[in-house]
Amino acid sequence: MNSSTDQATRRFRLSVLVIYAWLMVLPPALFLAAATLRMLQPRQYEPARTSWIIFDWTATHISRLGAAILFIGLPGIVIVTGCAALLQNWERDQILRHDVRVAIESLRRHSLLGVLTAAVLFAGTILTVVISHLATD
Repeated sequence: MNSSTDQATRRFRLSVLVIYAWLMVLPPALFLAAATLRMLQPRQYEPARTSWIIFDWTATHISRLGAAILFIGLPGIVIVTGCAALLQNWERDQILRHDVRVAIESLRRHSLLGVLTAAVLFAGTILTVVISHLATD
């Protein structure tokens, strides 16, 4: 009974850590995505217009210290706490170690299909960009 309570407590703590990690990573990811998207089209078209609004707000409302905290501090905290949690779970959970070994072996057996899938996705991306470029010219 005590073991199942400990396991439930660990799972709850891990869930809270996952939520906090994503909450700390999403704001800098949003601002970096806005900075990238604003350069894709002229300012008057969507999604560049919305991206410019987000980027301008960020540039005027966040100081250098705030930017350092946002873009270095928060991801740094996520990396340190995430790695600590991953190492702790790796040491404690024999089933996790076994599942990772099985997954790696499966990926090794099917590696050629993985490489082919990556090539197909890359080709699809290139084709989409080219067609989009041809359609807008």
